[in-house]
Amino acid sequence: MKFKVKPTNILLMRQLKKLIPLVITAFLLGSSVLMAQKKGGHHHGGKGHGHGHRHVGHTKVIVKRSPFRPAKVVVYRPMWGPKHHIHRRWVFFPKYNMYWDNWRNHYVFWNGSIWFSQPTPPPIVVNVNLENEKHVELKEDDDDTDDVYKGNDTHKTEYKPE
Repeated sequence: MKFKVKPTNILLMRQLKKLIPLVITAFLLGSSVLMAQKKGGHHHGGKGHGHGHRHVGHTKVIVKRSPFRPAKVVVYRPMWGPKHHIHRRWVFFPKYNMYWDNWRNHYVFWNGSIWFSQPTPPPIVVNVNLENEKHVELKEDDDDTDDVYKGNDTHKTEYKPE
């Protein structure tokens, strides 16, 4: 007795032949990702941190860095104060409610209606020797903030003019 295979069954078998390798590949990739996650990410095998347990529950934090951030640690000697050694990007002048950006060599100031950034001193300090004025280096957390003036209310209360 011979079995006759219907043409629709032949098509189905051809489709299965193509589908099986894809299913196997997807399974292998999925299981390798799960195994990597199950291992708890990186661990140091008891070296480096002085303990032998794996880090559990770590979350990955992505920090957006400013495109103006220098690649290396730099000590700045700004043109308005060449005797000073500044380590942070932003310098705040409380008396003038103005910022200096060491990365772009720009002054950032309120012009009465908007915050303005320019390489030349604003009119309020054109004839002022800023080297002798009180100034504050803002925190490292502010280095990657291009619009530092958004924290101006905090800066004005935290750093009072003399």
